[in-house]
Amino acid sequence: MEYTFYTKTLDTTEGLFFLIKTKTNVLQNFGDSDWTPQKAQEIIDGIEQSKTKTKGEEYIWANEDLTVHANKNGILLVDMMAQRAGIYDPDSITLRLEHNEFIAFLQDFKKFIEENN
Repeated sequence: MEYTFYTKTLDTTEGLFFLIKTKTNVLQNFGDSDWTPQKAQEIIDGIEQSKTKTKGEEYIWANEDLTVHANKNGILLVDMMAQRAGIYDPDSITLRLEHNEFIAFLQDFKKFIEENN
């Protein structure tokens, strides 16, 4: 999975946004303001703990634009922004990842936050 991180400061609020550039819109919706290394670590911990959880007991994390479901079968990211726009095709609004792949992404993202916060 290829991605790059970047920051953007909004002119109106001067808030710092941590953003992701990638080929999939679903993962781009992970970007937001309010990111801290601790928040990223909490998600990493939740994903680690989900490796043994069954469906119905899964770890769930969400922001306004994205929901992450994680259980022993892997990770499912759902593009909530697309759903609000009336798009429901699972091939275009979801992304399935393995635990290790998503944890590596989160660790890279956490490091980027630490370096730019």
